[in-house]
Amino acid sequence: MRLPIIIILYLISCTIFCSAQPHPNKTKVLQEIESLIVADSLHRKYLQEQIKQLHQIINEEDEIGEVSYGIPVVPFNDTIFFVHHKEELSAYDRAHHIEDSIRFIVEHHLFLLDTVVITEFDDNYQLLFDGKIIHTIDSIDAKRMRSSRLKLARIRQKAINKTLHNQIYGQGKDAGIYALIGLVILFVLIFVINKVYKVLYEKVSHRKWLSYDWLKSISLFTEEDQVKLFRYLLLGVKYGLILMLIYLYLPIVGQFSPPLKDISNRLLSYVLSPINDIILSILVFLPNLMKIIITILFFVYLLKFIQLFADAVKEERIVINGFYPDWVPPTMKIIRFLLYTFMVIIIFPLLPGANSNEFKGISVFVGILLSIGSSTIITNWISGIVITYMRRFKIGDWVKAGDVIGEVVERSLFVTRLRSSKNEVITIPNSKISEAQTINYSQPIHKYKLIVHTSVTFGYEVPWRKVHQLLKEAAAKTNFLLKRDKTPFVLQKSLDDFYVTYQLNAYTRHPEKMFAIYSQLHQNIQDIFSREDIEVMSPHYRANREDNERTVPPSDQMLDDD
Repeated sequence: MRLPIIIILYLISCTIFCSAQPHPNKTKVLQEIESLIVADSLHRKYLQEQIKQLHQIINEEDEIGEVSYGIPVVPFNDTIFFVHHKEELSAYDRAHHIEDSIRFIVEHHLFLLDTVVITEFDDNYQLLFDGKIIHTIDSIDAKRMRSSRLKLARIRQKAINKTLHNQIYGQGKDAGIYALIGLVILFVLIFVINKVYKVLYEKVSHRKWLSYDWLKSISLFTEEDQVKLFRYLLLGVKYGLILMLIYLYLPIVGQFSPPLKDISNRLLSYVLSPINDIILSILVFLPNLMKIIITILFFVYLLKFIQLFADAVKEERIVINGFYPDWVPPTMKIIRFLLYTFMVIIIFPLLPGANSNEFKGISVFVGILLSIGSSTIITNWISGIVITYMRRFKIGDWVKAGDVIGEVVERSLFVTRLRSSKNEVITIPNSKISEAQTINYSQPIHKYKLIVHTSVTFGYEVPWRKVHQLLKEAAAKTNFLLKRDKTPFVLQKSLDDFYVTYQLNAYTRHPEKMFAIYSQLHQNIQDIFSREDIEVMSPHYRANREDNERTVPPSDQMLDDD
């Protein structure tokens, strides 16, 4: 029974060993099996253990035969060598680690100053670059590659150095080509910018641009100032474009060189990040922007509709009882101010940064300024509204406000400006006009006519009827006084101790000629009473003269030269 079993085992082992390559352990096991053919049954247990050992060796050999090529290390396009698994580290992980290490070196080195070196550590050889381990080779790697550890380490060192050299040299060559092309483009663009600058500079120097009407209408700068301003603007644009091109040249060219990508990305981020932030802010702000545009359009067209209605009231196509046409302009100002204020209140929270501390600080600052300095402004503004709706005067009226007499040339919500008879423009705050008594000489012209009046005193010896006649004669000779529709009249105001006070009243439609009327009227009174040898009394003058002196000049001296 033992012999068939041994023979079967022998045949199986021979078959297996014949299919495998020669190995020292195989020969040894074969010799042991042959010895077991003639051995006693006591060796059966030993035979079984040897068979078990044989299976382990066969399995190990099968495994080495299946992965003899291992996992390829391909950091770029070509395989440089194969690796196998090592203890708990799989072959795939080892290959990926080596590939990542090689790529990292290539991406962060513009020039290959160092190379991969071999160091021995315990029973292993390590491939290092700049002190960092790329690959470790032990006895198992050497056994699987049918080589010694040192020889395998040198082979893989050479392969890695060759790959690094080819890759870094290649990408440096490509980067140089791209840099040269970019430099040529940069010089071409700078050349074009200089040409355009020269053309524009010649136009500015020969003042060709200054022939445009819109430039001639600028009165802030003289012609020489405008030429200098354009020159400085052209220089600024020229050098700004050149600096921008140079700045963009470096990061753009750096994109073609992996070691320079970090620097180029950083330089580009300085330009692109603000632009990106602005674009994102605009996109985020778009909904609020649409709300703001709709709000503005609504208030603009609302004001246009109100303006149409106001124009109809002003032209008296629409009549509102108790609302006068001259109230339309100030009322529209108030409505426009209120609507715009309400519009700003609606838009303000929609503005970007409306809730930021900066906006809040500005709002507080503006509020403080308004609270400190707006008391007088608000007082004048309210007074202007009151004056407007009280209809004290309008533009073109001759008025007396306080001690000032003049024509109203401007009326706003804050001040009123009068032009006196001496062509002096006097600005009066509306609060002062509101507090003072205002006399309007122009308002009653169309219905009642303005009455100019002057007082003259005569002694009791002069008949009052004669005084009335002479005073009316003086008014009849005065220009701009009415003689037919409204005849002058005389009032006797008082009977004093030594004289009678007479008041001459006459009508006129020209209050703006009031000072000229008074002057001519007084001249006529002096002439006429001098002609009649009637003395104009003055109590102070009478008290300081002798009784035998007369104050009436000879009538021939009162006549005009012509």
